[in-house]
Amino acid sequence: MLELGGTVTMTVETPVAAEVDVLVAGGGTAGCLAALAAARNGACVMLVERHGYLGGMVTAGNAGLTMFMKFSGDPEEHAADQETLRERPLDVQIAGGITKEFADRLISSGAGIGNFGQAGSYIFTSSEDTKRLLFDMMEEAGVQLRLHSWAADVLMEGDTVRGVVVESKSGRQVILAKMAIDATGDGDLCVRSGVPFHLGVTPDDITVKDGAKIGEMHAMGVMFKAGNVDLKTTFGWLTENPNRFAKQPFARFTFAEAKAHFERGDMATINILMDETPRRFQVYNLPTPGVVTLCCPSFSGDGTNVEDLTRAEVVLAGMVDRWLANMRANVPGFEGAFLLDCPEIGVRETRHIAGEHVLNIEDIYKQVDFPDSIGRGSHPIDTRPRPAWLQDPETSYPPRWFFHIPFRSLIAKERPNLMVVGRCMSATHEAFGCIRPTVQCMITGEAAGTAAALSVGKGLDDIRALPFEDLRNALTDQGVLL
Repeated sequence: MLELGGTVTMTVETPVAAEVDVLVAGGGTAGCLAALAAARNGACVMLVERHGYLGGMVTAGNAGLTMFMKFSGDPEEHAADQETLRERPLDVQIAGGITKEFADRLISSGAGIGNFGQAGSYIFTSSEDTKRLLFDMMEEAGVQLRLHSWAADVLMEGDTVRGVVVESKSGRQVILAKMAIDATGDGDLCVRSGVPFHLGVTPDDITVKDGAKIGEMHAMGVMFKAGNVDLKTTFGWLTENPNRFAKQPFARFTFAEAKAHFERGDMATINILMDETPRRFQVYNLPTPGVVTLCCPSFSGDGTNVEDLTRAEVVLAGMVDRWLANMRANVPGFEGAFLLDCPEIGVRETRHIAGEHVLNIEDIYKQVDFPDSIGRGSHPIDTRPRPAWLQDPETSYPPRWFFHIPFRSLIAKERPNLMVVGRCMSATHEAFGCIRPTVQCMITGEAAGTAAALSVGKGLDDIRALPFEDLRNALTDQGVLL
């Protein structure tokens, strides 16, 4: 007789469905880039994704690609960098390789909009066109896809991952692999294989000394799309009511810049202040006229807890309805707006997986140039609490700031053939606020996929035995900006 809360031990025969060189679990931005990089470097690759499409937050979550440019908090520096982006983009961009190729293909096809035809602070996309582009890129590279499949468990031999257990409508199956890359967003493979982790704020965060609560996580949220929006009318209203405009914290556009970008058909982002309180609505234009993305109703909870996730979906559905009603009633240009798409909850932060190096906020702020740097990021910290010396994004950062990402932070601790990419890589809560945005996730994915393929090609069963110079040379050949 079973008791509530009890456990059951079962032995289940599970067929081996495939054997590959590299298995990537999770088809978001980090996982897609990992799979592409591994396949282009000669590996036999399978990408496992629980949905029927790829792209993660960029397609299903309505998020943009951010950031491709060095960060300048000062308005004059930002304006100068925008001109440089138009004339000499490589002088201000921080990401190259397959990451930049993906952005360029989005923009050139009309599925994404940047600035001056270039990848700048943000690129927002047509979700359905982006899904198709990712399918095309996977087919071109020869990546095997396994959609509608959950990466449910791992097969271990000592400290080594020998395979991944997947669950789907076809039942439970095993995919054997020489190298595994965890791009699940929550570090599911790492947790199943016993790698240590911290949820939310970690004991290594500086702000713990000032009272930050260990385990506290960044709120979950949702970016939703509205149709039948006349942004030309909205910009006209803001011209007459400049007190209702606020700069988006990280895009840094003034109202004049945002309006000029919009009129040119470029990416524009505005914060609309609804009244005298700090309440604001972030609005992003999209490649499809009349359609915008709005950000971000939020809910505090644990994204690894199914009850919290369920409650978040219910609460945020009501919040989205109220937000849009408020916009229809109070913002010219939104009078006839309707809800076009409200995705499932976007989980920003859960587990921080222990790696060979834990990236911290001082590493990032001080721009430590690691001997094993695999790429650069430029997104300012986007979590709270923040260290006292990093409170004001207008003035706290050095001019034209970026940071380096070490390869060791992608190697799961004491797991020789398992890497972790994306937002749950080895970092503190404070550093995670710079790592979690999409461009940084893609950079980590490209590096891990390349490293996995090189290791297989050399017959290595321990990623740590790969000479870093070989990885650096391969990334450089791919156009990665180190």
